[in-house]
Amino acid sequence: MEYFTKPELIIIAIIFGLLIGSFISMLSWRLPRIMDLEAEEQFKQISISRSACSSCKKNLSWQQLFPIFSWLFSRGRCQNCKEKISIRYPLIEFVTASLTIYIFLTFGLTISGALALVFTYFLITLSIIDIEHHLILDKLSLPLMWIGLIASLSETFTTPEKSILGAVTGYMILWIIFYSFKIITGKEGMGFGDFKLLAALGAWFGISAIPQIILVSSLASIIIAIILSVIKIKDINTALPFGPFLAVGGMVTLIYGVLI
Repeated sequence: MEYFTKPELIIIAIIFGLLIGSFISMLSWRLPRIMDLEAEEQFKQISISRSACSSCKKNLSWQQLFPIFSWLFSRGRCQNCKEKISIRYPLIEFVTASLTIYIFLTFGLTISGALALVFTYFLITLSIIDIEHHLILDKLSLPLMWIGLIASLSETFTTPEKSILGAVTGYMILWIIFYSFKIITGKEGMGFGDFKLLAALGAWFGISAIPQIILVSSLASIIIAIILSVIKIKDINTALPFGPFLAVGGMVTLIYGVLI
């Protein structure tokens, strides 16, 4: 961090965050669709093809690969067919860039800062896919867990012993809650992807972080459910994906540490 002044660091963070945000917006749109494809040729076509307008299929120019700028410049419409462009793209870039700036300024250009960025980008991608598809992909949650276990060897956020216990405890707690709820009500309250995501968070921050992550996630989900009900976007009884709230618990722990 000492190699750059604060303004320089912010500029670097903005550029880097926007680039990664653009990649995340593309990945979070394509990855769930790739999972539904069986033919290898279809897989290759959707995974390596250039980004294009979802309406007219015209390939985007390199300038348009920065949604937050191209969206504002074109007033939210495709420059070719004039169809509306979803606000998800600039919104993802904005959130990614904002969190990148915060992490750069908090952790600096360090190993812990690099790990924090990897952790954050995984959570953003997981959250977007869960919000849009109610799905937490093993292709994201399991690598996140393994990276957390490996990162514990440096004891940046926790020790290897606590990391292993955190991963096991995180999975088992939600597993027990899931089957207890199912036995009592006959309904499934969450998906298996939530178990694996909490296991990943436990691997990153250790067993002592699990109660805090669950508490923050639960409170956040209750608050959002009430707000959505009050403004009549969703009924209070409508199921919400829990992955984004677990991500909030993980980010709170990353930023503030284990407070409970």
